[in-house]
Amino acid sequence: MGFAIGDAIVYGGSGVCEIEDIRDISFSRGRSEKYYVLKPMFTTQSSVLYVPVGNKEQVSKLHPVISKDEAMAIIRKIPIRSAEWVEDRNLRRETFNGIVNTGSREEIVSLISLIEERRDDLMGAGKKLNAQDERVLSDALKRINSEFAVALGMDPDSVDRMIRTRDFEQAQ
Repeated sequence: MGFAIGDAIVYGGSGVCEIEDIRDISFSRGRSEKYYVLKPMFTTQSSVLYVPVGNKEQVSKLHPVISKDEAMAIIRKIPIRSAEWVEDRNLRRETFNGIVNTGSREEIVSLISLIEERRDDLMGAGKKLNAQDERVLSDALKRINSEFAVALGMDPDSVDRMIRTRDFEQAQ
């Protein structure tokens, strides 16, 4: 699948990016190679990602942003229950990070629901979610809210509010 300058895409764990340019670049003294130049969206950090057009493994991590209809269909299904809590902390970190980085949108939304439910249960018992799980939750929310924001023409914070209040008029 080819992409064009200006396309909004999702790039693996980096989240939603805009293809800023497609150009030949030489990073060493060798020959130049064609790269997608990606600018992450919705971030305050100034960063640029370079994906070699000829590297099938890296290009396979580029996906078009979800459509508005697909986003709304997933949002209407929330909470999605397919993820299961993993008791072993190290295995949980590996499993949950894998879902955030390479999982389907439904899997990521299911993971968000699972971690939020766990957080609520712990809060009810006077406990807190550990920092590792909070970080995964934050990364998952950022990934989904950013992608849905592009699809729905909204600010990422507005997506989260719309989902929580079930006020779908905001996206219409």
